[in-house]
Amino acid sequence: MENKKSYLKMWINFSQKKIYSNNLLARKHPLYSWQESIFSIIKNWKDNNQKTLECFTSGSTGFPRKIFLKKNELYENAKKTVDTLKLGSKKIKGLLCLSPDYIASKMFLIRSIIFSWNIYCIPPTSNPLKNIKENFDIVSMVPLQVFYSSLYQLEKLKIILIGGGPISIEIEKKLQKISTRCYLTYGMTETLGHIALKRINGKKKKSYFQSLQDISLNVDKRNCLGIFMKKKIFIQTNDIVNLFSEHKFNWIGRYDNVINSGGIKIIPELIEKELYPFIYKRFIITSIPDNILGEKIVLVIEGNSFFVKIPKHIFKGKKRFYKPKYTFFIKNFMEKPYEKLKRKEIRNFLIKNYFPNKNFILFSNLHFKM
Repeated sequence: MENKKSYLKMWINFSQKKIYSNNLLARKHPLYSWQESIFSIIKNWKDNNQKTLECFTSGSTGFPRKIFLKKNELYENAKKTVDTLKLGSKKIKGLLCLSPDYIASKMFLIRSIIFSWNIYCIPPTSNPLKNIKENFDIVSMVPLQVFYSSLYQLEKLKIILIGGGPISIEIEKKLQKISTRCYLTYGMTETLGHIALKRINGKKKKSYFQSLQDISLNVDKRNCLGIFMKKKIFIQTNDIVNLFSEHKFNWIGRYDNVINSGGIKIIPELIEKELYPFIYKRFIITSIPDNILGEKIVLVIEGNSFFVKIPKHIFKGKKRFYKPKYTFFIKNFMEKPYEKLKRKEIRNFLIKNYFPNKNFILFSNLHFKM
């Protein structure tokens, strides 16, 4: 994501079937594929001979792969979101600031077409609201974009749908200060976008995700979420959850990331949630091989080294088993789309480069403050 690309803007008014752009791009332009992808989705949707839409999965249910989603099912899911958020008006103004290659943007465009919204399209950047003067009814963003947006900028939005990963405690606290309705979304390509929402601020704030209409949930032996869509389509995920009812749950972490240290199964995301207030850089909890424990928990931080100061009470009692044995610093993390980190690749890099070199620095222990 680069802010310097945000000069290009494009209004699409689906109620008037008009496109207004400050610059329709030539093929050699670096942003041509971004603009062309948007036009391609619109063209595909309006083509009655095309019954499916091509997408790529993110790997939530297995290895990433190409799939074809039925347009009639995409239509139904788009309608569920609009009905839930009461956005049926044709006067809706939306901001599209995510890559059109992924399901969140595709669904945003589909909702816009179906309900004749007026949308403002800009290339993905870390701070999409930086040069925005208009107010908008709805926008979909990833946590990184919310983090870099000021409170003044966020107040220009009536509804923010936040997806692509969990949010930090810092971001959640920030959103309590604005009147904008902020929702965490849960979903993936296989579920045709999000299938559950969680209001995270305001008087109607919730402590759980609520599934959309006609969607029910269960868990398998791993406590991983299973999703029934209209009770006829079943999707099994690798997401560990706390399931409160067939319509309410909380996300805990990924089964793929579970660490087995000395026979104790540890979910890295739970430790990360505890550490968010004390580490101002991007980081992950992962493991390295150990002859005694099998796997040894380590903290990996992106960027240059610094002393990590964490209160002692964080790892007291039973949580003492969750305390990272080492802290590593790696210059740059490997990423997936939407700023998701490639945990396996980071761990493999760590193991391959176990001894300190120019790429990373090892501290033998965390530094704790009283």
